[in-house]
Amino acid sequence: MAERLATRETEQWGWEYRGREVVVVEQGEPPVPAVPPPSSLATLERKRASVTRVSTALVWATAAGVVVTVVVGIVVQPLVALVPAVLTAGLAWWRWGRPELLRRSAVAEHQRWLAECIDTMSGFEQDVQAWEQQLNAREQSKAAAVASARLWVPVGPATKERVDLYGGTPAGWRAAVLAMGSSLMSAGGRLTVLDLTQDSVAEPLHRLAAEHGAPIRASLVPDEGKSLNLLADLSTEEIGVVVAEGLRAAEPEQSESRGVDATLVQQVAECLTDGPITFARLQLAFQVLQRQLTPEQRGELSRAEYATLADLLSESARRSAEPRLFRLAAGVKRLASVSGDTVMDDADISLRVVQLSHRESELTASLLRQVLFQITMVRIQRGQLSGRGERIVLIAGADALARPELERFDSICRRNGLRLVLLFAHLRDSAVELLGGGDAVLFMRLGNAKEAEQAATFIGRQHRLVASQFTYSHGTNTSTSSSDSTTRGNSASTSDSVGVQTSDSRQATFGLLFSRRHRSGSKSSGEQYSSSTTGGTSWSESTSSSVSDGTTESTSIGYQRTYEYSVEPTVLQGLSPTAFVMVDPLDPASPRLGDCDPRLGAL
Repeated sequence: MAERLATRETEQWGWEYRGREVVVVEQGEPPVPAVPPPSSLATLERKRASVTRVSTALVWATAAGVVVTVVVGIVVQPLVALVPAVLTAGLAWWRWGRPELLRRSAVAEHQRWLAECIDTMSGFEQDVQAWEQQLNAREQSKAAAVASARLWVPVGPATKERVDLYGGTPAGWRAAVLAMGSSLMSAGGRLTVLDLTQDSVAEPLHRLAAEHGAPIRASLVPDEGKSLNLLADLSTEEIGVVVAEGLRAAEPEQSESRGVDATLVQQVAECLTDGPITFARLQLAFQVLQRQLTPEQRGELSRAEYATLADLLSESARRSAEPRLFRLAAGVKRLASVSGDTVMDDADISLRVVQLSHRESELTASLLRQVLFQITMVRIQRGQLSGRGERIVLIAGADALARPELERFDSICRRNGLRLVLLFAHLRDSAVELLGGGDAVLFMRLGNAKEAEQAATFIGRQHRLVASQFTYSHGTNTSTSSSDSTTRGNSASTSDSVGVQTSDSRQATFGLLFSRRHRSGSKSSGEQYSSSTTGGTSWSESTSSSVSDGTTESTSIGYQRTYEYSVEPTVLQGLSPTAFVMVDPLDPASPRLGDCDPRLGAL
């Protein structure tokens, strides 16, 4: 495997569709036949029509010219008659000669126009053939450019630290472990896979490494655990911690102190001095403490070990610790099937796989997950996973592990220079609390809507301008108004005046000494009569009518700035089993959409 993968220089956790941009000049519109306009022919036809319209006037003018010519020639002088004769001849030609000339010119012009049309169509057919040839050439060039473009390119995290993967299916995880594992090993790394899923997600990588002769070691627990001693090379104190922490994590509802459990297991392990410490021998030791074995039933225990264990606790101490002993003995009994002489040695091993069997019950599998995790953490602390080349630890099924334990495991890996890859089947519980704690995050299919929404929130949001309102209005307005008005009027007046006038004036004068009656004055009378009659008739009529017709049409689009998900939750719910969205703070193009399907490597 190392020989085949050594040519790769960068990590390849999947492939990203990043087709090379193909610049192809767009083909223009097909040519259109340019028929020459018959402008001269139209002009001739207009002139001929104009002459035809005034033909009657020209006939009468010609006849009048003939009469004038004859009269002038007879009465005046024949020589003078030449002038009206010339004018008459011109009118006759204008009436009868010019239309015929125009007709002949139009026919000739039409023949020339038809010849030009034939030449134009011949050139048009050649242009169409050339356009089709260019179109075929461009299509072939575009197809060749697209075929030569590299559509899928390797993609991987820019970070060299911890990577978390959330979601996905067992099939997707197999493809992901195969892609990332082969890439890391091709760069000279040494990979340790702790598969806690019971789905054999590392099986394709194991087969690929075996086909290429890479040094590998795989253990299926507990089916193949009978030849594997998980507790080999561990001190009694470390054995106590592993068993106590494993039982505590598998049964978090227990309230007993982990320190007391670890001390008790350590004391029991210290009594096993005549052979390797295995879970089977620990089970027998706890049975001795519970007074369940006689010396004849001690099995793999020596007489000295049996005696030491029998005297380890006083009767009162044993009775007070009996519930704790029973719980520890029950847990160790479930682990007794993993017992053997083979040591978990990682020296010169490129791939180390420890996986749980799918045939194991959930009760035992839950305890084994915790114990295997604790043993791996102890071996990292002891430096057993260090050495040449980059070391990577991959834990599949990290959902079963508590957040504090995972954070502690991460700290231990960083201190010892190991890269950590965690695979979570779901984004909930402890996985949500750990989200963002790694340097890069990969999201595979998250079918649960709440988990997909949490992942979309982590990926981030961005501002977008979206159309918020679209308005279209169409109206037609038609109005007709008509008004008729008629006014008629008659008027008549009559005036009669009769008058009689009478005037009488008298005057009396008296002297100083005497008076004498004197009468003087005037009298007039008269009669005046006048009569007048006036009449008139007026009539007016008005009619008005108006018609208006109109059509209005308007379209408007309103935009608003929204803050939306960069990747919608529905996209994460609908990902293919091998597709993933990678978020890496060190990658300027993050987030990226990739796929770890092994078949894409051929593209």
